[in-house]
Amino acid sequence: MDFAKKLRDLNIQHAIKGEVSTKLKDNLQVLTKERLSLLASSYELPGRSKMKKQDLADALYKHITNVNVVRDTLLVAETEEWELINTLLKAPYVQDDTLYPGMYLFLREKGLLYSFYKEEKMYFLIPEEIKEAYRSIPLKAFLEDRDRLQLILQYIHASANLYGTCPQGKVIEIFNSQNKCQLTENELVDVYVKISSRTQTWYLKRGDVIHEHFDYDNKDDKDALLEGVKDKPYYIPDKQEFLKYAESDYFEKTPQLAILHKYISQHLCKDKWLVDSLVEYIQLVCSMEEPLAAIMSEFERRDIRFNKREQLQVIMPLIVDVYNHTRIWSNRGHTLAELGSSSSQKTNNNNVIYLDQQAASVKVGRNEPCPCGSGKKYKKCCGQ
Repeated sequence: MDFAKKLRDLNIQHAIKGEVSTKLKDNLQVLTKERLSLLASSYELPGRSKMKKQDLADALYKHITNVNVVRDTLLVAETEEWELINTLLKAPYVQDDTLYPGMYLFLREKGLLYSFYKEEKMYFLIPEEIKEAYRSIPLKAFLEDRDRLQLILQYIHASANLYGTCPQGKVIEIFNSQNKCQLTENELVDVYVKISSRTQTWYLKRGDVIHEHFDYDNKDDKDALLEGVKDKPYYIPDKQEFLKYAESDYFEKTPQLAILHKYISQHLCKDKWLVDSLVEYIQLVCSMEEPLAAIMSEFERRDIRFNKREQLQVIMPLIVDVYNHTRIWSNRGHTLAELGSSSSQKTNNNNVIYLDQQAASVKVGRNEPCPCGSGKKYKKCCGQ
């Protein structure tokens, strides 16, 4: 399906069909009871399950126009949402067919933003009553509080992404070492309460910030990680670099990745997009400490073939070098090279990557399928 059409269909799905209304009271009236109930649930309004449609609309109108409710919701708006809010605050409405739902769904689910579909065009607005409530908020103090909360969130996100799991005390220690205005445990917990209405990529449990990877099904993995890292130091870069890890897709673009990328581009595949995506995938697999087979199977899946045995013999040490210089949770954000590790962490289906800082050699079980994808056993192919 054409991306633009899919985007358009999603926007239409979420929109009110008909005349554009800038009044919150009018907009609540045209919502279905199901939409009103979902909105009431997002605010946990008491007695909502027994309310009739009009009662829900009236209760929501009173709640949403409360200055403190508006303030608390805007405090936790993410960067793109905040930019959209500032645009909508300056105009009765904005006509835009290119907004994607991720930019406004949270605000819509909190009743602060409404979209309309009229004459095959999309319109977005913040109701007049919400604008009025916002104008009554002391702006300087609000913006300072918002910047503070967003900075604390960045540190929490970065800690979860870089370490997998991290005591909240360590998050506070890192924050305080890099910022003048000190963070307390009470303030960190207060931030967690404020953003609890939003889906996060981490959670706070028993004093630990824990990445969402470790859900209930991965409890054993989390316990194993904690046991393995208890005597290891934390990798703590400077503030600018540390906060880059607040983005879930950020990774350090190491010289080793660049060398691997160059070799694949010159000898195995000329499609730049395909090579870019493959190298990013290899970095991800290394960061998750997956076995070599997981990487080699990706070459085959993307139909990138090794035409010569020499190519395989060259690329394996390059992949190992990437592995050795990839930041991993089991080293508290350090690389294997930084901590001087001489062997890998995992065995999976008898495929083992041995990482040697001097030889950078790769070994696969002799009776295992050869990673080159030939279908032969390793001992009768590249293992000869």
